[in-house]
Amino acid sequence: MAIPFVLDTDIGTDVDDALALAFALRCPKLDLRAVTTVSGDTVRRARIAKMLLRLAGREDIEVAAGVAGEVSDARRQPEAGHETAMLLGDDTEYERSRRDGVTLIVEECGAGGCELATVGMQSNLAAALDREPALSTELSRLTVMGGVFAPVEFLGVPLPPAIDHNLNVDQPASMRALNAGIPSLYVPCDVTMGAWLMSHHVDRLREGDALCRTLAQQIDIWSLELKKKGRGAIPDDHACLLHDPLAVACMVDRRFVTSELARVTVAIHDGLARTFIDPAAGHDAEIIASVDAPAFADYWLETVLGG
Repeated sequence: MAIPFVLDTDIGTDVDDALALAFALRCPKLDLRAVTTVSGDTVRRARIAKMLLRLAGREDIEVAAGVAGEVSDARRQPEAGHETAMLLGDDTEYERSRRDGVTLIVEECGAGGCELATVGMQSNLAAALDREPALSTELSRLTVMGGVFAPVEFLGVPLPPAIDHNLNVDQPASMRALNAGIPSLYVPCDVTMGAWLMSHHVDRLREGDALCRTLAQQIDIWSLELKKKGRGAIPDDHACLLHDPLAVACMVDRRFVTSELARVTVAIHDGLARTFIDPAAGHDAEIIASVDAPAFADYWLETVLGG
């Protein structure tokens, strides 16, 4: 039986959110019930999600704009400036959800309903917990793209824990949501920073259907931004990272990963929201510890092309 879940996403900045949405739509083991958008201009993010759902023929899936959230450090902004370009000129007036994203999470994920996957900031979930504290015991599982549990390397270069963007844009929300005691699956940055989609995968996407071709265009936009940030360190054949698709895939398929069970807490350390293994005060979690990145990239592509 497919797992019903809600995808909570900051889609429109890093392209990996769009790639996670496409995987969720085309993986038969997943039953995507709704999408909520978080952080920054959540209405624009909702428009991007609606565009992709229309291309996939899934306009039946509700998309609800959530909260902008806090920006804990002005140097770490939730948006990069190219988000409107991710609409690719689409100016369709999509029907707005009758619910906001926080309400949707409360109503769909409470009382043992849908699972929740947060592949952006924790602002919507934190607001949902403030509105309905019982959600902390009713939500059966939270899948989190974020955290750091081991040294991070990016193309062989060590990176500091500050690379964890999702937990640090809105630090109070991360503290509230991830210390609420919800059973969690963490797919952390120390694993995802090595999971690349390559240019030959993108070439195959261009030969796919309308959704696949649009994903390829969005990858092109983000790849330019990513390589500017990389300042020449990223090889031409490395297109984008698969942070969020890996998180969503780990909900149902562990062929390409290893994991460990631990008790996790989130605390502020040196000005950062950090994940720590804490056997005494932490909460039950499963942590993805490694990935066969090339095999996973192939699997992601075949799933999306084969839908």
